[in-house]
Amino acid sequence: MYIPRLALFWATYRRAILGLVIVGIVVLLGLAAGLDAGVLTAVAALVGILTQAFSGLVGLIALIPWLGPLVIKALSIPLVWILNGAGYFFSVVLAGRGYGKSVVQSRILTVVLIVGIVIGFIIGKLVS
Repeated sequence: MYIPRLALFWATYRRAILGLVIVGIVVLLGLAAGLDAGVLTAVAALVGILTQAFSGLVGLIALIPWLGPLVIKALSIPLVWILNGAGYFFSVVLAGRGYGKSVVQSRILTVVLIVGIVIGFIIGKLVS
């Protein structure tokens, strides 16, 4: 039996797409209601985990020809996870000591470094 490509795509990624839509609605409603950012983050993360929206998002990104698999590979490098974890650790330590401006600068530098590593990884794979 012939199944159209769109129907097959929907059957495969239905839960992920619906989960991402639900997470988006939860965030928009929470922002409109003026909920605390911590509570809103926890609820969005819980909904995303329960609906497997985040793993579905990774699968959808991997579907992008040439670039998608490279982005997923680069984001799964343990060095990226270690750098990001170290950035969060130092953010907590510095925030506890009252260095709010340093925390913001630290997080910006960490994100810029991670984005640079990912872009360098992708360019290196495309060139070689």
